[in-house]
Amino acid sequence: MDFKFKLDLKDQKILTLLDENSRLSNSQIAKKVGLSKPAVEYRLKRFEKNNIIFRYYTIVDFTKLGYSQYKLYFKFQNTSIEDEQKITEYWNNDKNSVWVGQIRGRWDLAVSILAKSNFEFGKILNSFMNQFSNFILEKDVLLTEYSPIYSRDYLAEKKHTEFVYGTPKEIYKLDGADTKILKELSNNARINIVELAEKLKLTRDIINYRIKKLTKEKVIVQYRCYLNLHKIGINLYKIILRTKNLNEEKEKEIKDYIKMHKKATQFLKLIGSWDIEIEFETENEDELYSILTELRKKFNNIIRDFDILRITETYKLDFFPF
Repeated sequence: MDFKFKLDLKDQKILTLLDENSRLSNSQIAKKVGLSKPAVEYRLKRFEKNNIIFRYYTIVDFTKLGYSQYKLYFKFQNTSIEDEQKITEYWNNDKNSVWVGQIRGRWDLAVSILAKSNFEFGKILNSFMNQFSNFILEKDVLLTEYSPIYSRDYLAEKKHTEFVYGTPKEIYKLDGADTKILKELSNNARINIVELAEKLKLTRDIINYRIKKLTKEKVIVQYRCYLNLHKIGINLYKIILRTKNLNEEKEKEIKDYIKMHKKATQFLKLIGSWDIEIEFETENEDELYSILTELRKKFNNIIRDFDILRITETYKLDFFPF
């Protein structure tokens, strides 16, 4: 049985703050939660020692850089454990993969891919299938139209904050310095400016200016922490929906409902065989089914079909994998 790490109220407040802005300094966190700076440092080290925080990462709006997000679901056949590991490693090492996760349910593996065109995405998928098609019983491809991400405020009972990527925007051209900064921040959002300057061989003034500009241009959307949820007794689920009679008014209605739901962490409007995907973080399956029942009652006029997926492990999360 997995050890469940007990969070007290101060722990919950710290994790909520890091989930909203993981670049907050220890002094800023201390002031907001009513602790000393050494006490915050101790708690952060304890989180990291116990593998509560998987990574401090930066959400980059890749649509500003000319990319679209394609979601792949795979069902395996005739695979050994070693075969599945090879497939996972393939996507972990792919320069266009943003997220790779193990799933329980209808599918075995989910992958999110960035590509600048359907042609480019087709080449990425074909390269994989040429190597592993014997192990793939079924696959599904979905295009993300847009996706609001919600802060994990249920930990400290705060009001949801929302960050959206995927809406049409003017393309932002990165130069070499921008690319270096985003590459580093994407998987190490708490790195300080001094260390970043030494690592990238850039001045602190240049780095400060570029980060402010990338934030102002909404290339950098948010700094977050990715939690090892099962360590704190939380499960991550995806509910995917096929809809009927979904017009703009009904779409806004369900999106606004999810936005206010304290256990919802992401809403994805999709193009493909499924229309909507919603992520929920719950303590158990019973809580999830209670949420699903309420969702079906409220939106029975637009929900045609649904499926439930449980994310059992995240192998990769990188909003700037290039």
